[in-house]
Formats: sequence, C-alpha cells, structure tokens
Amino acid sequence: MNELKFSGQWRDYQKRILEDLNFHLADNKIHVVAAPGAGKTTLGIEVIARIKKSTLILAPTITIRNQWKQRIIDSFLNGNSEDILSTDIKEPKFITIITYQALLAAFCGTKENEENEEKAEEEIDEDKITSNKRFLMEKADAIIKTLKKSGIKLICFDEAHHLRNEWWKALDYLMENLKPEQTVALTATPPYDAEAKEWERYENLCGPIDEIISIPELVDNGDLCPHQDFIHFSLLRKHENEKFNESLSKINNFMKSLFDNEVLISIVLKKLSKETEETILETPKTYIAVCSFLKQAKTDIPQDILALFGVKLSQIPNFNLEYQKLFLTYILVPKEEYETEKEKNMIALLSKQAKEAGVLQNKTIYLNDSPKMKRQLANSIGKLDSISKIVDLEVSALKNDLRMVILADYIKYDNTDMTELGVIPIWQMLKNRPDISLAVLTGSIILIHKKIEKELFDCAKNLNCEEYISASPFDRDENYLKITPKGTKKSCVVDLITKMFIDGHITIMVGTQALLGEGWDAPVINSLILSSTISSYMLSNQMRGRAIRIDKNNPDKISNIWHLASVKILSITEQVMQGLHFKPAETTDNIEPVVELSDYNQLKQRFNGYQAPSNKQPCYIESGIERILPSTFIKKLNASTISEDDFIGLNKIMEMNAFDRSKTKQLWQIGVAKTYDAPPRVLKNGVESEIKVKNFYYKGTYWALFATWGFIWLGIFSSVNSNDLKLYSIWFGICLIGFCISMLKPTLRYLRCSSPEKIMRQIAIVMLETLSAMGKIKTNLQMVSLECQTNETDFSIFFNAANLSPEENNLLVSCLLEFLNPIENPRYLFVRKDRLFNAVGTTDYHSIPAVISVNKSNIVIFQKLWQKYIGKCDVIYTRNAQGRRTLLKARKNSFSDLFRPKKARVLSRFE
Repeated sequence: MNELKFSGQWRDYQKRILEDLNFHLADNKIHVVAAPGAGKTTLGIEVIARIKKSTLILAPTITIRNQWKQRIIDSFLNGNSEDILSTDIKEPKFITIITYQALLAAFCGTKENEENEEKAEEEIDEDKITSNKRFLMEKADAIIKTLKKSGIKLICFDEAHHLRNEWWKALDYLMENLKPEQTVALTATPPYDAEAKEWERYENLCGPIDEIISIPELVDNGDLCPHQDFIHFSLLRKHENEKFNESLSKINNFMKSLFDNEVLISIVLKKLSKETEETILETPKTYIAVCSFLKQAKTDIPQDILALFGVKLSQIPNFNLEYQKLFLTYILVPKEEYETEKEKNMIALLSKQAKEAGVLQNKTIYLNDSPKMKRQLANSIGKLDSISKIVDLEVSALKNDLRMVILADYIKYDNTDMTELGVIPIWQMLKNRPDISLAVLTGSIILIHKKIEKELFDCAKNLNCEEYISASPFDRDENYLKITPKGTKKSCVVDLITKMFIDGHITIMVGTQALLGEGWDAPVINSLILSSTISSYMLSNQMRGRAIRIDKNNPDKISNIWHLASVKILSITEQVMQGLHFKPAETTDNIEPVVELSDYNQLKQRFNGYQAPSNKQPCYIESGIERILPSTFIKKLNASTISEDDFIGLNKIMEMNAFDRSKTKQLWQIGVAKTYDAPPRVLKNGVESEIKVKNFYYKGTYWALFATWGFIWLGIFSSVNSNDLKLYSIWFGICLIGFCISMLKPTLRYLRCSSPEKIMRQIAIVMLETLSAMGKIKTNLQMVSLECQTNETDFSIFFNAANLSPEENNLLVSCLLEFLNPIENPRYLFVRKDRLFNAVGTTDYHSIPAVISVNKSNIVIFQKLWQKYIGKCDVIYTRNAQGRRTLLKARKNSFSDLFRPKKARVLSRFE
C-alpha cells in the first residue's frame, strides 16, 4: 500500500490543528470549521494519513468527491498511484470516497444518479428523488458487511450539514451498525441558523467544534483575498406594482368586510367572555389584537379585559398589521371548534373568503407578506436593471481584468422577453454588449460567443477533451454557440468552460447556484452577483466563498460580492386605500409608511453569517447587515420614514464604495488589526428591552442613603440644644461609621449596576459562569472577554463575548435573550424585589433560561451567582399551584411593556 505523504508546506493554522490532533481526538471525534480557501480538504487527508486507518469519506456532491480523489493523488501520492482509492462503496479500498446520496442509493439497492447534480434546480427536486427511494435493510446490511470486511474504522464527513432527511436515515443506520472507531468532520458552514434539534443532531454526529479557522484569520494570513459585500436595491416595474396592488386590494376588501359583520363581532365577544384569565395571560398580544379589532369596529370592549390589562380604551393600540394577523389567527385558526352551527357556518364562510383573498394559506395568516408577494419581490425583473448597472460599474473599474459570475436560482429557458429573473433572461440582457465576453454555464445549457470558438477548441485540445464536445449555432442568436457534451463526459465540458474563464477568454459567466454555487472553483472570480434568493447561512456562504479565494496569478485581487434586493414602498395614501392601516379617526396622522422588505430581510439573515470590515468608524471585522449601511439609512428604515430616493441614494453610495477597491483593502488592514487588538465585535441578535434594563438599576443605594441620613439628622437633632461638644462628636461619629458600613455593599453593587451596559455585563457574567459550571461552556473563562457599550445614536447596547466558540456564543446569546424577552412559560421564574419595607418600590420578573432550568442544582448555582454579582433574588418553581399564580402575576405585570413605544435595543455581538 502506498503511504500518504503531503508534498507541500503547512500553513500556520493547519500546523496548529495537526499539533493538537491527539488532544482533539480524546473523544474519538475531531470537528473542524474552516472557511472556504482554508485547505480543509488537504487538512482532512493529513488527519486520515496520521490516524492510519481504513477510511470512508462522505462528500455532498460528485464534484467535491472528485476533488477529494484528485487532491489525494496530486498532493499525497505524487500522481503515481491510486491503488488505495475507490469511489465505489461496493468495492471499498483503504480510502473510499462516495457521496451521501450514493450511500442512500446503495442502501436502497439502486445506483447513484450522477446526472442529478448537474441539472438546474427547476429541473429536478432532489428531496423528491431521495424520499421516493425505498430503504432496504437487507441491502444496507450487505453494504455494512462489506465495509466491515474491508476494515473501515474511520469515517470522514465533509459538509455534513447538507444531509437531507432520507440521507440522515442512511447515515444513522451506518453509524449505528458499522460503529467506526473515530470520525473526522470538516465544514465551511456549520448550521448555526438551524433549529435546536437539528443542531443537536448535527453535533451528535460530528462532535463539538474543536477548531475554527475564520475568514479574518485567513485574510490576515494571505489565504483569502480582501473582499466586501454590497447591496443594490431595485424597485418594482409598473406591471409588477399593479400585480402587487391587486393582491393588496383583495386583502383590503376582505378586511373591511369584517368590521360590519355583526355575526362575527358577536362570535368574538362570546369567545372572549369564555376565556379565563390564565388563558389570556398565556398569549396577551392575541387578546390585545382582539380588543384592537373591537375598538376599530366601534364595539364596546369588556371592562374586565381592560382592567386585566390595566389600560383605558384610548390606550388600546390601532389595528395595525401585527394585530390584524393575530386577530385573524385567533378567529380563523382556533384551538377549539366553535359550538353552534351558525358560528361554524360563519367561520367556514370567512375562511373561504380569506383563502380567495390570499390571506389564509395552510392554516397561516398572510397580509402583505404572503408567499406569492414574496415571490413577486424575490423574482422582480427590476433586478435585471441592478445587474446591468453593476456590470457597467465593474467593466469600467476592471475592464478586461473583470472575472464576474452571476448566479441565479433558475434557468428560465423558455423565457425570451426578459419578463422573469433567470439565467437566460440575464444572458438575453447582456448578450449584445461589445465590452464583455459572455458565457452561460448550467447543467442543461452551455453558451459561448462565437468569437472565441477557436480558443474553445484550442483549450479543449490542451485538456484532451476535444472529442467530447460539439459546438453549433444557438437558434436564438447566431452570434452564440451552444456547446453540447458527447457521451457521459459532462464534467469535462465544465472544466473546459472554467479554463476559458480563468484564461480570460470569458469575462462574465452566468449560471445556476445549483451547479456553480458549491464545489465549482475558479480562483480568478473578482466580482460575484448573487441574484439567488437563498437565505440559508450555509448555502449563501458557500456561494460567496467562490469569490473570496486568492488568485496566485493575481496577488492584488480584491473581490466585490453583490446582493440584490427588491423593495416595495407603500405611501400613506396607498396604505389607507389598501386597508393596511385602520384608524378609529378619519385622520391619517401618525400612520407609518410601510416598506415591503421580505427580500431585504432575507439579506439580513444572510449577513449574520458574513464577516467583513464595517464601513463605520471605528472599523471592525463584523457580521450583520448594519456594517455596510449608513446609520442615517438604518434610522429612517426603523422609523418607517424611508423613501424611494433613499434607496436610490444608497445604491450610489454602494457603487462609489465598490468602485474604489483600494478602500476595501485598507478597511481589511485596519479591521484585522483591531480584531486582534480588541475584542471582536460581530452583530448577532437583538431584543427590545429598554424598560427591563432600567429596572435592573441598583436602587439599594438610595434606601441605604435615606436610612443613614436619618441617623445623622437624629443625632444632630438630639444634640442641637446641648453645649456638650463631646456628646455631639460621639453621635456624629457613630452615624458616620454607620453610614460607611451601610453604604459599602450598596456602593459596590451600584458601581456594578449603575448603567445599562454595566447591568448587561453583570447578567452576562452570571449566565456565563452558570453555563460553565453546568459544563455547557468548555472554554476557559479566563480567556473570555466581555464588553458592553452603548450607542449614543440609537441607545443600542452592544455586547461582546470574545474567544468563545460559535456554538457557545449562540448558547450565551439565546440565554440572555430568553431572560430579557417577555415571559412565556418558564419552568423557573426569576423574581427581583427592590422595595423599602416591602411596601414601596418595584418587583421584576424574568424567565430563567430553559437550558438552565433542567434541574434544581443549576438553579441554585444561578441564584448564588446572581447574589454574588448583582444582589438578592428569589426563584419560583412554576409547575405547582402557587408558582402558577406567581407566573400569571408576572405576565400581568409585564402588560404595560406591550403598550409603550420601544425606544432601545439590546444587541449582542460575538466572534
């Protein structure tokens, strides 16, 4: 057997991981997160080489499977032999490399379909393919028997987050029955945005994350190029606006019909009268929404409901979009069936009307955010205008050095008039430009300009694939050639077109994210346009990773990554006409403009996983969309005072910043230096919590001061008529000593909790140490740096937790949010009283995070730490009668928060 021996040189971070390999394998699992370009494939092969056990490598796609094989041959076997390699699970060798889909296919007794990954998403539903395969135990057992016989002891998971449900079943069965001695997990994009159960399943398979090679570290080390993200906003075309308004009109007509429906109003009042106080306290916003509807319908609201909320009729909020949704859910998607036939018939009629208006779909209420409307925004052809402007900008900046890739979700082959967003419409728009060389590369169609036909065949000859391709004029434009692969050598054609792109014969490539978004590699890319609507952190980060790799032939490469978003702004007049706001008075004062931002919101989700320099001062390497948006723009957006001109103006700012690539490089140099000199600042989550934070101000100082000055004045009063200076001095001395003693502890606590940022830091310390004592946070706490800062502009509190792993950060942030957010149904309730003689003052209630509440011992730890760092508190168990009453009181106590404007945000940042 040929020995695997690396022929290159290790980078610093690779060497660091390899030196600590035995430590990481203490639990027989090593899990490495490495950004695209970090060399994780090479690292994984070296780990396999050092463990020296027969290995099964599982890859997400055939392209990546082939990359593993080629990397082993080129970098570890000197290209001499591949006797130890196999890509057939039925004939395993020392290293067997297959796809997750191939594993399922083998367990089902079928062959892996290699054509699937080369087709566009619109042509194939991979979930449907895998779910239709029948899992056969006898076939699976036969495969496992073969693997055991070949001595497979090690399994390597590459990008295991890609697993579909059926693939999980096959993998679970493999792990349970093969019982490998050790596992290696490598990924560029862990599923940080996954649900808790999905993350737990992923971590159980791969183990906790052992090492992270971050993008800032790679850029600082010169292994990724400087890059920046930009957003280009587009407005809907006229006919798209008409369709959008038509949908809103249907919703408007349906909503208006509710206010004059006496039967509905009687049903609402009857239903409301039967609700218990406990039920209302479970979901208070729902019943505020019901009251808001009754107020809009000019119907009296039951006084006991107003008393429960502790508000007057005038304080009930207007029937806005949020309350409209809650009300319709309450009526049309009830938890219990209606009693009388009259009620059932009315609700059935309303449900039918709601479905016709697009308001009710699959037991979910939609108003201006229906899937149809979101698709209208996501697929708006206004994005074609954005693409055209971006191409203009990049061509003028880079000229013949431009290497641009434009990724779309769909091909849209049959669309010839550019009325939809897709590969062919984009090609149609750009195909006649003389200043670019355009090509299309998808699984089903490949196009190049005929002016580079000679270069195509010259390149094919050099790659020994000339016999596998044919070129013929494209029937829609004779200036373009349609490239057709011969036989089963489609991958050769992809390699050929890629080489043409690398050599500069093609300057702009249009393709689907299904083919080019992952696995495909072209280090020359210096401009990427993501017209794809993918919001997932994993997939979007994979696509973005195509552009940030270094180009050895262009050491000064700087990449621009463009994200597209369509917006629809509804003026006050449009809102009133479309019924999106209902006010009890005729005036439209204080109606906030509505901006439909479902596209933008998807970008916000994407940007939580992107790290790059902020455009603000001071410059840090951060994630979050706020890092590239001007503060004035964000302020207008949050205040709903944004206009079309603001979006157009922002586009110009983005274009100006993108044109100046030297600025991007400079920002990286500044940002990386600050990142390693100071705690990293990365935006992650936010919670509206102004009122709650103020409640934590330590007021014990004031009570101690009041009592002490009482003693002092008592002493003065007692001796004021006395000429005995000695008696006066004794009284004063006693009071002064008493003052110092009584003020010592309150002063220390006051210094800790005298401002919102100090309070947040102390709460974070309590949470951090509790989770550490529970074993949930394994990082040495002496290595963790916590910092809170207040943004004077919008009163946001930025919370930094440096040197924690991403999953530990996620846990800490979620605990803080659960503690500060409105009370729902916690197992244990935190109670903090700041009262004088139990008569004057405040009582605050908060939910103790669920992860801490699993057993009483954790609660004891939490309570002791709170008393140590902040002050006295009580903890109440809510699963008995007394605790339930306290929980109801706590919810009632928090109702006032629902009726106050929220002015502050508490944000969390982490690396």
